[in-house]
Amino acid sequence: MPDVELARQVDRMTRRNHAALNLRAAEFDHHQVGPAGGILLLTLAENEPARLQDLVRLMARDKAQMTRGVQARERKGLIARKTCADDGRASLLELTPEGHETVGVLQGAVAEALEGILSPLSQTERDQLKAMLAKI
Repeated sequence: MPDVELARQVDRMTRRNHAALNLRAAEFDHHQVGPAGGILLLTLAENEPARLQDLVRLMARDKAQMTRGVQARERKGLIARKTCADDGRASLLELTPEGHETVGVLQGAVAEALEGILSPLSQTERDQLKAMLAKI
């Protein structure tokens, strides 16, 4: 049976992190990518180069929505397309140098937001949490 209490706790932590990031967005979101754009860039960073359909699957978005999101980040100079060597008809998406820099800023902002949430934990507990999260 699913653990409803665990689900509630994880959801609460996610919402707290999201709220903390939204409150500080003006400090770090210089390209105004927003939450959806940030998730797109972070997902691409972990999976690049990637085809559009890979991002659709990983992020559970429809193709039209993902296309618009990618195009908006291309216009900002954060994502670039290159031809797939295996299939000349397909494109691969990758972060530009500015996109990588933006991902670094986003990761730092997420880490700072989590700092407040995780502050009650000892370093040992943080290490344990990190190990458990890496496992899943």
